[in-house]
Amino acid sequence: MNNLIQIPPNKIKAIVVILVLLPGFLLAQIDMPPASPIANWTHQLGFSQIELHYSRPHRRGRKIFGKLVPYNVLWRTGAGESTRITFSEDIKFGSKWVKAGKYALYSIPGHDEWIVILNTDATLHGDIGYDDKKDALRIKVASQITKETYESFTIELVDFTPDYKASLELKWENTAIKIPICSNADSLIMDQIKENLIDATSTSPAISYRAALYYFTNNKDLSQALQWSQLAAKTDQENFNYIELYAKLLESLERYAEAITAGERALEIARASNSIEEIPFLEEKIKEWKHLAHLKHTKGGQ
Repeated sequence: MNNLIQIPPNKIKAIVVILVLLPGFLLAQIDMPPASPIANWTHQLGFSQIELHYSRPHRRGRKIFGKLVPYNVLWRTGAGESTRITFSEDIKFGSKWVKAGKYALYSIPGHDEWIVILNTDATLHGDIGYDDKKDALRIKVASQITKETYESFTIELVDFTPDYKASLELKWENTAIKIPICSNADSLIMDQIKENLIDATSTSPAISYRAALYYFTNNKDLSQALQWSQLAAKTDQENFNYIELYAKLLESLERYAEAITAGERALEIARASNSIEEIPFLEEKIKEWKHLAHLKHTKGGQ
């Protein structure tokens, strides 16, 4: 018993405190945000819903393309899990149509051109296990040097047009690519127009107006649009939208004298309903059409 080491009482207390706190020290940690934040977005293009799920690595002063992301090597197009894109309907991706569904978005960056890949296996971590036999498509896209430096890898849907087209833009560091995307909305709408107005020759002013408006907005056959618009305006002579579109189409076809008559009728309807925004606009347009009609008449006389 005398050979036992005697520990002073004050040291015993210190040892007890250490033993009590030790599990806490062992379990303690400092939480940090992910190095490559996750991003998700959903856009509607035509009738289609496009969803994207990807991670956004940061540049952090590093040289990206040609070094961190080597040229001519398959890239997960982001970080972490494979980048995943979903189309609710068939869609034109680049120059090729792809079926509705979920895809992994891969790429092979090059100095002047990228290969962009949609792969049917959207379950992989990055490109581990990638099988090119499961590629739904491959397209080539020119790369661009940007003046702006992008710190975070970014994928956006940009350049929307009235005919339901857009571009999927990928950008990081001083490099960007744009992939043209087109929904099938135009063909679906044209099928409906054919069914209702060409095959069935509907006399509904609402259908005639919507068909004419679509043709006018997308610069299709304006003469055909004028016929449908005229039908709508004659069928419902108190509808401001119908007569206004008819006047705009006459203007587009440079039939200014007729546009003046239609515009004056639209102005009467606007004044009757006290449409404060439309009245001054129509007054100015009628003045403009009178001037253009005069010039056209003078030129024709000469």
